[in-house]
Amino acid sequence: MNNDIQQKQKPQPLRVVHIETLNRKGQGVGKTDAGGKLTAPYTIPGEIVEVRKIRRREGVLQQILAPSPHRVQPACRHFGVCGGCSWQHIDYARQLQYKCDRVFQRFLDCAVPLDRVSLEIESADPFEYRNRMDFLWWHNGRFGLRERGKWYSAVNLEECRLLPEAVMQTALEVNRRVKELGLPYRDGKHKIPGLRYLIIRRGVFTGDIQLSFVTDSLRLPPVLWDGLEHVNSVYQLVNDNLENDNSDGEPIHLWGEPFYRERIGEREFCVGPRSFFQPNPVMANRMVDFARQTAAAFKTKQGLIDLYCGIGLFALSLSDCFEKVIGVENNAEAVALAKRNAGGSPVRFACLEAEKWDWPDSQDYDALLVDPPRTGLHPKIIETLKTKPFQNILYVSCNPSRGVEDIAALFDVYELSAVKLFDQFPQTVHVEMIAHLLRKS
Repeated sequence: MNNDIQQKQKPQPLRVVHIETLNRKGQGVGKTDAGGKLTAPYTIPGEIVEVRKIRRREGVLQQILAPSPHRVQPACRHFGVCGGCSWQHIDYARQLQYKCDRVFQRFLDCAVPLDRVSLEIESADPFEYRNRMDFLWWHNGRFGLRERGKWYSAVNLEECRLLPEAVMQTALEVNRRVKELGLPYRDGKHKIPGLRYLIIRRGVFTGDIQLSFVTDSLRLPPVLWDGLEHVNSVYQLVNDNLENDNSDGEPIHLWGEPFYRERIGEREFCVGPRSFFQPNPVMANRMVDFARQTAAAFKTKQGLIDLYCGIGLFALSLSDCFEKVIGVENNAEAVALAKRNAGGSPVRFACLEAEKWDWPDSQDYDALLVDPPRTGLHPKIIETLKTKPFQNILYVSCNPSRGVEDIAALFDVYELSAVKLFDQFPQTVHVEMIAHLLRKS
């Protein structure tokens, strides 16, 4: 064996790292005993840890030499390998503080004035909160989620603490039946079609469960879902493109109702297999409450436009606060469900891209609610908002880092009146934000 090969196979050095802060992924970063800096997942500021360096500035935690008082025992046996959670090792109260600190720092970085004391965060149960999970069938028969940091590997899950035990058992029972029938799994490398994902969605306040099988073109036998408790809707989402690995496809309704139901506030919402819904309905209730309380204080309530309205969660929940409401959404399934969810409500819905909408009669609306994807508002929309006569904007953001950027871009026309965080995603770095912007005099 030559020296070059021996050099490549030499184990990387161990470093003692004093963790100082968390990066945007929620991983610890600190100085090493050799004078450099390393990132180490699953660490907490204040800890002294031993890390094996694997890349220039990245390391793998080997042992904790001086633990943080905020370190706790992870609740899930798969934590540290599974890609679902990143913060189960941190006490939940500390998680909330870190999230507030990170968002506050983002406001400072973007030169948007904010009092740290005024920044509050709503929290609920830190486990069993999710209403959706996309479980992966790997080509070797594994069933679960992707391994942390490895798109090419899956973790065979026996539990998931983000779902109630009964819902997890439903998913595992489907997988047991799949194995019993010997159904094929998709193998992208060898271009073998088969099962890709099982998407399980539930109504937290109704008990409904919807199953969606993401597959290539193949027949699915009813035995896969027969007799499963609380399952009221079953779909197949056909994705024949062997070049992509999306958990989506063309819907085929296999059994039961065409949707599952969820209850937010006094309203019941029908949710389809391809339509977005807030992943934590307990927190969605609190977000709606905050939006309603904020809107109630508006000096004028002529009309509300809801951009990126989805199936109508905010448009319908705030409809009694305004003289008229219109929702804009580009997903045809979501718009159809929004109209159904409206019942006898006079709320109108338009199906098109938000940035392509021509804002007809916008002078008749004095309030705007936006709930964009993680990429934030399109630059065209930001420029439009500067010229439209909205007195109030409610900005709902699933990515506050980008949301604060958009707020800063509007700051020459609008001022920040209020902001609140909602912990939709305990055990992860993610957090939801609602900001109230008031047009400057």
